[in-house]
Amino acid sequence: MSSIDLVILGIVLEKPQSAYDIQKDIEYHNFSRWTKISIPSVYKKVLQLKEKGYLASDVVKGERFAGKTIYSITDAGKAYFETLMDQISEQGVSLAFDFNVVVTNLNKMDREHALSLIKKLRDGITASAEKNEEYADIPLVGRTIFDQQRMLYQALLEWLDTFEAQFTQDQPLP
Repeated sequence: MSSIDLVILGIVLEKPQSAYDIQKDIEYHNFSRWTKISIPSVYKKVLQLKEKGYLASDVVKGERFAGKTIYSITDAGKAYFETLMDQISEQGVSLAFDFNVVVTNLNKMDREHALSLIKKLRDGITASAEKNEEYADIPLVGRTIFDQQRMLYQALLEWLDTFEAQFTQDQPLP
């Protein structure tokens, strides 16, 4: 099951387009901000979806350029798209944050260093939240994801405040 497949099929379901245009659409919708998709992997994934029969391709002659391959979704691709939508919407939500490994090891650091690491975590979450605010001029479905992320960043900052207070109380003074 692949969220990259779902992203690409959803874009092509909206309108047939070239792999380059799919990449641009992914950038425009800021998919890489909330799902694991890299722009360089898009072309490879488009070819894989075509090989599996989920996409069809037609070469269209360009005005100034050589022919360009345009991909469209097949009936099998539409069925796979719907299957992915069902499967992904039914799965549990995992919130795995890499910084949790730092948090679980803070008690192994001296207090001053541990508190500086908590500050770095706060700074990182704050920077991510601020970057999130740069994406105001995007379609509704994208904006709702950024609203979700804004609320998550706020919740993480509140959690970090609570954790820092508890951590400070539990740690003996040097």
